[in-house]
Amino acid sequence: MKDIFNRIEPNEKLDDKFLLLDEFGGFKPAKAIIKEIADDFEDKDGNFIQQFQTTGFESRLWELFLFSVFKENNFEIQDDYDRPDFHLLKDGSEIYVEATISTEKTDEKYTAEFINESIQKKDLKIQNELIDYYVIRMGSVLFSKLNKKYWELEWVKEKPLLFAITPSHNYIANFLPDSKIIEYLYGLFHEAEITEKGLESRGLKKTLTHTFNEKEIPSNFFSQENVENISAVIFTNNCDPHKFNRMGFQQGLVNDEFIIYRTGLAYDPTPNSTAKMFKQNVKPGVMIEEWKESVSVFHNPNAIHKIDKELFNGFRQVWLNENGELEGIIPDIFVYNSITAAALID
Repeated sequence: MKDIFNRIEPNEKLDDKFLLLDEFGGFKPAKAIIKEIADDFEDKDGNFIQQFQTTGFESRLWELFLFSVFKENNFEIQDDYDRPDFHLLKDGSEIYVEATISTEKTDEKYTAEFINESIQKKDLKIQNELIDYYVIRMGSVLFSKLNKKYWELEWVKEKPLLFAITPSHNYIANFLPDSKIIEYLYGLFHEAEITEKGLESRGLKKTLTHTFNEKEIPSNFFSQENVENISAVIFTNNCDPHKFNRMGFQQGLVNDEFIIYRTGLAYDPTPNSTAKMFKQNVKPGVMIEEWKESVSVFHNPNAIHKIDKELFNGFRQVWLNENGELEGIIPDIFVYNSITAAALID
């Protein structure tokens, strides 16, 4: 697929984020690596470039991200079917992956300006609303994908099918704890209490529903009707132009002088620790970040076709043990969320 940045629509129809990538010098590394990825990407629908430039920027960026994740981790990507989005082979296993996102609504209350103002005012009510809204949006998107019934397609029958999702409905969604997606998928959460000793766990608790204003959805997605046909859910909150900018810059795809600086919250493998702040200077030729960083695979305990955890070796993975408790593995380098600043030096 060539010329992904060759505009095929009038400027007034182009997505603001696409224009930022195309015109702002600070995103030259992102633009370079997206071109490189797109050259190797098969446009099965015939409308990829048009949607990438206009109404489907986040969705198409998510597909390019997943394509890069799968290639990096030795999946063979087959281009034989137009749906689901990915047909993958690895180590004798065959799986299908359907990609989806939570998109911003035109009547969205939670604009960047509204969120920033609420944070400055330390409005806890709005901050709690954002978390409740996040769960509702993510849950609604996953649930709606079930209506497609991809598992009934002749080429998908008797094969593992995975959903891959990333939050894109507002900018703050990338900074919310992924514990909320775990809570929705499994209907479980760790209850904690602040004591004189600090934050102490009160054990694993069940939740039945999630509510936001007048809307209520059931929790425990993996226990719902037809979800036994979904083997796992792939999730990350780290798919945005900044991710592509860092990856393009560290691969040395541009000759310009840049400063790219990243800070955020990461997993801390130290015993009895959970997270730590980190700071990072991104430099050409220094490969400090992988595509799979911040990508989680949540296994469905009720899946008809379970997947071998070795297929996603090196990823963060979560599952339920035989006692119905959450278990998992996490790589030593796993970023929960981050902020990236980039500057082009004249």
